Amino acid sequence: MKFITRLILLIIATYAGTTLLAPISILGWDIDLGLLTLVLVSGYVSGNATVGWGAFSGFLLDCLNPQWMGAGLVSRATTALFLSAMREKLNIEHPFMDGAVIFIAGLLDRAIYLALTRYRTNFIYALWRYIFPSALYTAIFAVILIILYRFRKFFKPRLA
Repeated sequence: MKFITRLILLIIATYAGTTLLAPISILGWDIDLGLLTLVLVSGYVSGNATVGWGAFSGFLLDCLNPQWMGAGLVSRATTALFLSAMREKLNIEHPFMDGAVIFIAGLLDRAIYLALTRYRTNFIYALWRYIFPSALYTAIFAVILIILYRFRKFFKPRLA
């Protein structure tokens, strides 16, 4: 049952992040919900399973743009490998450290994807104009969600 839940969550987050939330991007910067879901799933599965889920998320991205088939798979699988290494090497409990890891993962994911597509000719411009701000936007959104999640116990009513 957990597998099916993670599968559905990853499918919805990957497609919603690229199609439904595209109109609310700010200056071309968007929140990568697929990456955030991959971070969430990586906290509950092993390192090898994290890479598998990352490859599946990348395959879903490739299905949206079959012209670059394989670029999303390689970028998300590499990012998942980075996330699994960070999970095993570090004990991340601080929300800002989580945000830093998500920021680096976002940079890694988008930079690899851009390097494997035809847009690599404008790599430095795209890195400065789109990749860096989008990764920062995703990390800030994630930190806000983490802080709200950790403070949820203050808003629960007390019984007895």
